[in-house]
Amino acid sequence: MGVTERRAREKEALRQSILDAARQLVIEQGHDNLSIRKIAEKIEYAPSTIYLYFQDRYEILASICTDVFERLTSQLEELAARDLDPVTGLREGLKCYIRFGLEHRSHYQVTFMTPIPELPPGHPSACEAADQAGIRCYNCLRIAIQKGIDAGVFKPGDTHLLAQSVWLAIHGLVSGLICMGHDKEFPWTNHEELIDGQINLLLAGMRVSAN
Repeated sequence: MGVTERRAREKEALRQSILDAARQLVIEQGHDNLSIRKIAEKIEYAPSTIYLYFQDRYEILASICTDVFERLTSQLEELAARDLDPVTGLREGLKCYIRFGLEHRSHYQVTFMTPIPELPPGHPSACEAADQAGIRCYNCLRIAIQKGIDAGVFKPGDTHLLAQSVWLAIHGLVSGLICMGHDKEFPWTNHEELIDGQINLLLAGMRVSAN
């Protein structure tokens, strides 16, 4: 490995350490309590080092969200490229989303389960990349639903309304399992059966009646 390549890897590793520390602090203390100083203390670097990578905490938060959206979108687009039939494609896409959330819980919590802080004036670029990445991820679901409508297997409707309804349903499932799925006092059914059951209900509500 050459010197240039090694330095690039070290730089990327430190950048990722900053994001990991920030993500954990958001989960523990909330967006409002996140600061460059706290991140620096957690990774044992000077605050000035963090400013070499990020302008401020808002850019750090946006970068966390952008990274999550891009990773999830990559998986969803890879799945879409398999050209499955519309019902199977949507089913597998929803499972992919749920699996991603449950396997990357802290990432999911920061991106989807914590309030978005209001940006101060002069920070439009801090969220621009995250917004674009989020819309691209959302469109994977909307396009999958549109494919089913075009094929005549899903009932016609506003794809934004349908996509947002479906997303909020599975978001509730993922959030509930993250927050309460370990509660042994609650009579949880098998999680895999619960996931399959909810997806089946959603698909049944969307499908054109055989009659």
